[in-house]
Amino acid sequence: MTSADMAGYAATVVGTSMMLPQLVKSWRTKHMRDMAFGMVVLFLINCALWLAYGLMIAAPPMVVASAIGFVISLALLGMTIRLHGN
Repeated sequence: MTSADMAGYAATVVGTSMMLPQLVKSWRTKHMRDMAFGMVVLFLINCALWLAYGLMIAAPPMVVASAIGFVISLALLGMTIRLHGN
């Protein structure tokens, strides 16, 4: 594995998990007051685009990471819609 591969995998892990702390916090507190709806939507679009790109170039690590990020962003979007008033 090259250093470029290692950097790519590290970036994949960080990029995929960057919204996970927010998801956990929101799940525990049942509050989404501090969460900007636009940011959640942009994160969802970002993950969808990276997923599409990964599928087009047949890059399994990118596809897996983007799919996980997409699921996280869908969960955040659902919580934002459901708990926005709390």
